Amino acid sequence: WLSYCNPSTTHQRSKIKDQSPRATWNNLTNERSMSSTTSSLPPCRILLRSKKAAELYTINGNSSNENEAEQVENASRVTTIAKGSSTMHCFSDDGTKLLLLLPSVGVKVFDLGAISTSSNEEDVERSSFVLGGGGGSVGVQFMCLSSLGSYILTWEKSKPASGNTNASSNEEGETSSPPPSNLKIWSSVSGRLLHGFYMKTCKRHQWPPLRWTHDEQFAFHQVTNQLNVYNGHDFAKSADNVNEDETKDSSGEKIAVRYIDQIRCKGMTSFSLPTKSSIQLSPSQPPSQSQPKKKYLLSTFIGETKGKPARVSLLRYPDRCGTADNPTSGNVLVSKSFYQAEECTTQWSPQGDAALILTTTSVDSSGESYYGSTNLYLLLSDVKTRGIDGEALSVPLPSNNNSRNNNNAGGPVLDVAWMPNSNKPSTFAVISGKMPALTSLHHGTTAEPTFLLGNAHRNTIVWSDHGRFLTVGGFGNLAGGMDFYDRNKMKPMAQYDPLTGNDLGTKGNTASCAVGYGWSPDSRYFMVSTTSPRMNVENGVTLYKYNGLEVRDENVVSWDNKKFLPNLLLAAEFVPAKQDVYPDRPQSPPPKRSGGEGGAGADDGGATSSTSTGGGNAIKTAAAPATYVPPAGRYVPPSARKSGGGMSLADRMRKEREGSSVGVTKVAPRGGVIGANPKKGPVGMTNVDGAGGKSKSALRKERQRLAKKKAEEEAKAEAERAAVEEKERIAAAAADPMKRAKKLRKMLKQIDELKTKDSSTLNEDQKKKLASEDELRKELESLSVS
Repeated sequence: WLSYCNPSTTHQRSKIKDQSPRATWNNLTNERSMSSTTSSLPPCRILLRSKKAAELYTINGNSSNENEAEQVENASRVTTIAKGSSTMHCFSDDGTKLLLLLPSVGVKVFDLGAISTSSNEEDVERSSFVLGGGGGSVGVQFMCLSSLGSYILTWEKSKPASGNTNASSNEEGETSSPPPSNLKIWSSVSGRLLHGFYMKTCKRHQWPPLRWTHDEQFAFHQVTNQLNVYNGHDFAKSADNVNEDETKDSSGEKIAVRYIDQIRCKGMTSFSLPTKSSIQLSPSQPPSQSQPKKKYLLSTFIGETKGKPARVSLLRYPDRCGTADNPTSGNVLVSKSFYQAEECTTQWSPQGDAALILTTTSVDSSGESYYGSTNLYLLLSDVKTRGIDGEALSVPLPSNNNSRNNNNAGGPVLDVAWMPNSNKPSTFAVISGKMPALTSLHHGTTAEPTFLLGNAHRNTIVWSDHGRFLTVGGFGNLAGGMDFYDRNKMKPMAQYDPLTGNDLGTKGNTASCAVGYGWSPDSRYFMVSTTSPRMNVENGVTLYKYNGLEVRDENVVSWDNKKFLPNLLLAAEFVPAKQDVYPDRPQSPPPKRSGGEGGAGADDGGATSSTSTGGGNAIKTAAAPATYVPPAGRYVPPSARKSGGGMSLADRMRKEREGSSVGVTKVAPRGGVIGANPKKGPVGMTNVDGAGGKSKSALRKERQRLAKKKAEEEAKAEAERAAVEEKERIAAAAADPMKRAKKLRKMLKQIDELKTKDSSTLNEDQKKKLASEDELRKELESLSVS
């Protein structure tokens, strides 16, 4: 209760003055607990790699204590980890290690856990080392870390062997020697070279050709037509001489670093492993030497060749690897064959039990798309509701008129991404169709669309690490529009003016010339960068709040984009963190509306700061995206008054750019419950859920009823037409008898000519005219015209 009387909590009293004492105490306790929690969290860091240096910047958005914020403001919030230009970088999944490729040095490994804002150049050097001691990793072109960060995998172009004493001569006198290893495995702790393989070429879609399971118990190495399975930690036992597969241990006995198993797959071009999954054995299946304690899922892809369709398969090691190529193993869990598939991209669900398969071709045989064709499939490892081991589903892409299209013909798939939080029900987002493309959310088990986010010029999906916030952007060759959604509330997030607290709408700012992007590990900030060599002008990094409001507070954004102009920035990326480091926080309450004061909340993230007037440095406020208000008296054509805007070129371009992404539409499920499995009948029978759940007999009766109704409507229309003609005839005769008599004589003359013809050659209209002869002669006599 003392906190309620504290002057520092004045902004809290306005929110709780109408509550009961018990609710007041609970709210104050929760706010103080959240404030203490956020203030104790480690600050987020971002790596900015330029042509001059690689630097780590600290983002201070979690500090709510004024004294702490003042201390951080005075301290240096940038750490230079390497000077000069660098070629590429790579983080470990938990953000504790950083790989940086320096052209003249090689791959340098940094321990980010030992580097802070107070670290000087000597501290950084003590917390880093070069792979192989220097010079042994200069030519690296690909690099990555293992699942737990224990090993480093690199690939470089093969160099000709020199001074090899094991070279042999052939009949022509030419010497031949085994090629040196260029696919190398290093220790991420000591930098020592552990083992190596020879790989002639490596393409980007094949990287990495050697993958560890999520727990690093096994390593799968792709070679021609098969996967070699290694014990994940046997590489650490090999010697520095990686051209020999045998080495000696401490007792002097030889140890062979060889694969322990093989998975045959003829024609395999790529494979994939989940990063967070394993299947535990049941108690009735005790582990043995041949059967490990866990089972591991993996997928394989065989491209389309010589008229044979492409195939993607879901395997489970070691018991379900396919009997065709592996006689001692069981059938694969699920397999899907299809045409028009040159390359395959696999995205595993956060639970690791399902995979999205996106196939692409460079040429669209139908000619509808210049960029080729795409197809999206969902592979399930276990369908408990129907008691089957696995299932392959074609993801139904909703069309632009909000109707399902089960033939996957809703247009090209521009992007797809799983919601990354494994503690929530699985779901994934898809952007598909021609521009303006449609964004939809799909159920992670049935693949059915559940929500539609509208049409707009968008091609990129970015989830926050906690899966609460979603950014849908139009980057690359698009204008850079962004929409921000709250997944829990299924609503676009509103932005608020930092000075007045007014609602600015749900449209995010435009990030033009965007190359890099990503969420911070605490899910409170979104970063967009413009980097070289993709864009050689206006290089820099822009920071946004989770709702899309640009952050310009110098206490949060500690870098100066002017130092990167015009083309000095190479890359920008947030340093990742473990999933349990930062809590899953909802949106902050909107600031209190006021005419002159900024009623900012506690978690303003730098976007709700007002400009200081007395002493100290002035804090820049965020530029609020103002809504255009047409001037009074502007002429609006009548055709555009209902829509509220004109039809000028600017209005049409604005309407086309914004699209219809103004809200979220819920898709009605076919089975009555979102996520329910659709009912399927025997092969060859009509789907029960198709056509509204009606049978063939009901559909036939409905067609008969509609045909009868149509015939009755046509008969009624014919009778009405005849009545109208009769009225017109009577009116014409009364108005001008001479004219009517002349017309009747002409019609009788035509009838006389028809009588001379063969009756079998007359059509229906001519027969009707013959039948009306008596009626016409009576009408002519009634006119009494000579």
